Amino acid sequence: MPEALILRAGRSPFGARHGRFAQRHPAELLGEVLAAVLRESGTDPGAVDEVLVGCATPVGAQAANVAAAAARAVGGLSGVPASVVSTQDTSSLVALVRAVDAVRSGRCGVVLVGGVELMSTVPAGADMSHRGFGLPLTPTPGEAHLPPGPAAERWAQRHGVGRDWLEEVGRRSRRRAEEAQAAGRLAAELLSLPGGAPPNAGGDELLGAGEVAGRQLPEGLYSRDGLLTATTVAPMADGAAAALVASPAATRRLGLEPVARVAAAAVVGGDPGAGCGSSPEAARRAAALADVSDGGIGRVELAEPFATAVVNWEISCAGWAELLNPDGGSLALGHPQGATGLGLLARLAPALAALDGGGAGLAACDAADGHGVAVLLEA
Repeated sequence: MPEALILRAGRSPFGARHGRFAQRHPAELLGEVLAAVLRESGTDPGAVDEVLVGCATPVGAQAANVAAAAARAVGGLSGVPASVVSTQDTSSLVALVRAVDAVRSGRCGVVLVGGVELMSTVPAGADMSHRGFGLPLTPTPGEAHLPPGPAAERWAQRHGVGRDWLEEVGRRSRRRAEEAQAAGRLAAELLSLPGGAPPNAGGDELLGAGEVAGRQLPEGLYSRDGLLTATTVAPMADGAAAALVASPAATRRLGLEPVARVAAAAVVGGDPGAGCGSSPEAARRAAALADVSDGGIGRVELAEPFATAVVNWEISCAGWAELLNPDGGSLALGHPQGATGLGLLARLAPALAALDGGGAGLAACDAADGHGVAVLLEA
């Protein structure tokens, strides 16, 4: 079975909701990101066999196949089949897994994968409006399923996780992200887009001065005495990300050098009412598929929609806890749902070369319905 190689992965800066990207169309921003990945990898658009795009909420401006609209904006991709993958927060990582499957099966030689979410235009839950079409879904028997925030808070209560633990996770994420930005490490994952000098003037908007004070609310977000606060819930954000996946044969034919190899990937279902997803189990399964021991993992990039996601890993995967998000995560940078997964990959891929012995790393993400995704990369 052919291997799947990553030729380039990168992202736009993540903008604050109602910030720098608020007046952009999702397809326009995504098109610029797709074009940048092709350009920076040295790949001719004519070599692309398929485009797959993750988008958590494909309604409004993100409806009508935003993948095809973005592909049309990129010269040379207008005739390439393009489709949207929508699996909540995991959308772009699931799109990547499907791209890997397409390459490994031999069906495709090169797949361009994207992820986009402009939450200024299409906020979370916009596809769940009771003013929409049809009837509401009849709840399944058993325990009531809460929205993601209250469900995460209930998970923390049931596991004896206090606000101090969660707040430390939030502060640590921001501290690490600010240190990484100051050291120039975040620049490696940012693509050069029109309208900004590389790596896009201004960088990630939510790391701007004064943002911490505006987000640290003294009371819980979901109840007056609740555990989750604005420090421990990732802010909605705008952004796009992309990756180019290719077979070894296509890579040689194009004369390109990969930045990483996809050693394994796993998608694991979970309990929608649990309040935390199954990404720890997905990570263990991916490591087993790649025959990589716990000690063979050198870095883990985990989506942080809530601080509880990190605590879940600290409890469930204690051996990897010290490897989590060394340069911060969604709690600091923001969480453009459809782009977050590939954003993790864009950070992980260039960092692999710096690991001892080349090493391996994991990108992992959970969804509100309980499923988790993990992708294991090797340098």
